[in-house]
Amino acid sequence: DWSSDVCSSDLEREPGQKAAIQDLTPPKPFLSVALLIVAGTLWFAISATRFGRGRFDEPDGPLVGSRSLVFTDASNGGIDVYDAVAHAVVFQVPPNSNQFLRGAIRGLARSRRAARVASSEPFILSQWENGRMTLDDPATGERVAISSFGPTQVESFQALLLAGRQARSAAARGRRSEEHTSE
Repeated sequence: DWSSDVCSSDLEREPGQKAAIQDLTPPKPFLSVALLIVAGTLWFAISATRFGRGRFDEPDGPLVGSRSLVFTDASNGGIDVYDAVAHAVVFQVPPNSNQFLRGAIRGLARSRRAARVASSEPFILSQWENGRMTLDDPATGERVAISSFGPTQVESFQALLLAGRQARSAAARGRRSEEHTSE
C-alpha cells in the first residue's frame, strides 16, 4: 500500500493545524542590526552627496589654454566642432568614431536640455598647468574631467584644443589684414 510510505509531514497541513516545521523567520536582533546597517548606509550616501563629504577635487592650477567650442550634429552622422570666437568649423568628428567624445558631449547636452539651455551656447575646453584637461558647460555648471579617463581621451580632446587655436589665429590674422587694407 503506497499510503504507508508517505509521512504525514510531507502533506499540506489542514487549516488551523500547526505546521510540523517551525517558521523560518530570522531573530529580531538580527533584523534590527540589518535595518540599522541599511539606514546608516543610506544616511552616509545621502549626506556625502548633499554635503560633498569624501569628494576629491584636485585644484586646477594655472590655465595653460582654453577654447570656447560649439558642437553640432553633421548631416552625415558626424559632429561639427565650431570655435565660438572664430565662428568657424575647426574640427569634424567622423561618423561612428570617437565614442568617448560623443558620450561626454551627449551627457552635457542632456543636462542642457533639462535646464532648457540653447545648444548654441559654447562649452569651454581647458588645459591646466598640472596636465589636467576639462570640458565645462558654463550654462549648467557641469564639468567633465577629461584627464580622469586616460591619455587616449586627452589626445582626442587635445586635437580640438589645437584645432581651435589654429582657427583663432587665422581669424586674428584676417582681422589684422582687414584693418591694414582699410587704412
